[in-house]
Amino acid sequence: MMPPVLAETEETRDGNLFNMHPYRLLWRFFRYARPYRGWVATALTLLPVAALLQLWQPLLIQQAVDHHLLPGRAEGFGAILLLFLLLILGQFAVGYLQSAVNTLLGQRLVRDMRRELFAHLLRMDAAFFAHNASGRLTNRISNDTEAVSQMISAGMINLLGDLLLLLGIAVSMVLLSPRLSLVTLVALPIIVLGTLYITRRMRTIQRKGRLLQARMAGHLTEEVEGRETIRLFHSQAKNRATYDGMNRAYLETALQANFFEAFQFSFIDATSTVVIALLFWYGGFLYGDAGISIGVVVAFIDYIRRLFFPIREISGKFTTMQSAITALERIFALLDTAPGIVDHEPVQVLRPPVKGAIAFRQLHFRYGSEPVLQGIELHIAPGERIAVVGPTGAGKSSLIKLLNRTYEPQQGMIAIDGVDIRRLPLAQLRRLVGMVQQETFLFAGSVAENIHLGDPEITPERVRQAAEETGAMAFIASLPQGLATPLAERGVNLSAGQRQLLGITRVLAFQPRILVMDEATSSVDTLSERLIQEAVERLMAGRTSLIIAHRLSTILHADRIIVLSGGRIAEQGSHTSLLAHDGLYARLYALQFAEGREQAVDGVG
Repeated sequence: MMPPVLAETEETRDGNLFNMHPYRLLWRFFRYARPYRGWVATALTLLPVAALLQLWQPLLIQQAVDHHLLPGRAEGFGAILLLFLLLILGQFAVGYLQSAVNTLLGQRLVRDMRRELFAHLLRMDAAFFAHNASGRLTNRISNDTEAVSQMISAGMINLLGDLLLLLGIAVSMVLLSPRLSLVTLVALPIIVLGTLYITRRMRTIQRKGRLLQARMAGHLTEEVEGRETIRLFHSQAKNRATYDGMNRAYLETALQANFFEAFQFSFIDATSTVVIALLFWYGGFLYGDAGISIGVVVAFIDYIRRLFFPIREISGKFTTMQSAITALERIFALLDTAPGIVDHEPVQVLRPPVKGAIAFRQLHFRYGSEPVLQGIELHIAPGERIAVVGPTGAGKSSLIKLLNRTYEPQQGMIAIDGVDIRRLPLAQLRRLVGMVQQETFLFAGSVAENIHLGDPEITPERVRQAAEETGAMAFIASLPQGLATPLAERGVNLSAGQRQLLGITRVLAFQPRILVMDEATSSVDTLSERLIQEAVERLMAGRTSLIIAHRLSTILHADRIIVLSGGRIAEQGSHTSLLAHDGLYARLYALQFAEGREQAVDGVG
C-alpha cells in the first residue's frame, strides 16, 4: 500500500513560501559567493573604472565644442580626439571584462547551488517525493537556478555599476552647471514612482509565471512517465486540453510581463526625450548667463543620454532581479525542507560479523490517519527465510519500507542484532538490507555501471563474479560490448527477465546480510522465471530473507510464512501447518489453485 498523495502544492503554500523578505533572500544567497571573493573583488573594482571612462567623455565633448569647434582652433583638437578614442576603447575593454567576470561568477555560483539542491534531494525521504511532483523539483534545479544565474551575470553587479554611474553623472552635472541640473529633477520623481509601481507588479507576475512553469513541467513529466496508460485509455485529448489550458495561462502571464517591461522602457525613453527638449529650452534661456555655453549644453545633453540609459537598464535589471528573487524563494523553501528520515544521534555502528537477526517489536504504522500496521511482534532468526503473505492492503510492503527506513513507525521499533535501526547510520542500514523489487530500475549507462552504481568498494572483479553467480553473465556475454554495453533509459533495450537478473546481480554485488524480495518473478515470462528463481536461490543462500509473496507457489519452501490481515499477524507457520490449520492462508491458497492454475490475488500491500 502506498501513501496517499496529498493535494498540498505551491498553490496551497504561497503564504509560507512567498513571505521571505528580498533582502534576507539576497543576504542568504551571498554566502555562495564566499569561495569566489577574488572574482567578486575584481568585478567590483571594474565598476568605478567603467563609470569614470564614461564620465570623462561628455567633458571632452564640451572642451572640443567650446575651445576648438566654435572658435575654429585646430591646435590640440587631435589630442582631444585621440583621448576620446582611447576612452571608447577602454570602455569596450572594461565592458568585455565585466561581462566575462560576471558570467563566470554567475555560472559558478549556480553550479554550487545546483550541487547543493541535488544533494539535498538525495537526502529527502519517500514522503517528501509523494507530496512533490517530480516536474516541479526538476524546475527548481533547472529553470529557477538559471534565473539566479541571470541575476549575477546580467543583473546584480551591473545594477551596482549603473547606480554608481548615475551617482557620477549627477555629481558631474551639478559641478558643470547647477542650474541646468534642475531640469533633471523634474523627471526623477516620475521615474522613481513609475519604476516602483511596475517593479511590484512584475514581482507578482514573476511568481505566477514560475508557478505555472512548474505546473507545466510536472504535467509534462507525468505525460512521459504515464505514456502507456494515457494511450491505453485513450486520454490524449484530455491531457492535451489540460496542458493547453496551462500553456494559455502561462502565455497570458508572459504577455503581462512583456507589457510592463515594454511600458517601462517606453516610459523612460519618452521621459528622456521630454527632458532633453526642456534642456534645449532652458539652456537657450540661460545661454550666456552663469557660464552656460554651447559646449556645456551639448555636454549636458550627452550626460542626459547617459543618465537615462542606466535608468532604463536598471528597470530591466529589476525585472531580472524580481525573477531571481522569486526563484530564490522557491529554492530556499526547498532547501529549508528538512528530511524526515535522518541519522539519530548517537549513532551505533554494527561491527562485523553481522548476524542478521531481525526483531519487530509492537510496531504501529499509519499513512496519515489510516492505520496500516498494528502491534506487529515478529522475531526472525539469522539466516531464516520468512515469507509474508496476505490480501491487498494487509501491510506487506509497508513492513519492508519500515525495515529499510523508507518510512518511520509511529510506535514500536525494529532491531537488527539487537540494535534499534534508528540508531544505525542510514548508509550502513541500506547496505545491510538489500532489496529486489518487482521491477528493476535501470539507469542510462553501461551494464557494469548499473550493477555497481558507482560504489568504489565494488570492483570490476566483484561485478563479474556477481553476474556469473546469478547467471546474468549468460546474456551479458551476448551483448555487443559485454559489461561495457550501454543501456538505454530504464533499460528498454533489455527484456523484463534480463532487467530483473541485473537487479538481482546488483543486490548480490553489494553483499547485503539481509535480503528482501518483493516477488521478483511476478512480471516475467515462464522461462525467465525459472532462471530468476535459480538466481534468487543462490542470492538467499546464507542470508536472512524476507519474501513478499503474491504467488503462493514461490514460498512453499520458506522456513516460516507470516500471514497479515488488517495490519496484524493473523497466522504464522510452515506451508503444511497453515494448510492444516484451514485459516486465511488455506483460503488464499485454495483460491489461487481452485482451477488448477495460479491466479495472483493481490497487488502491493
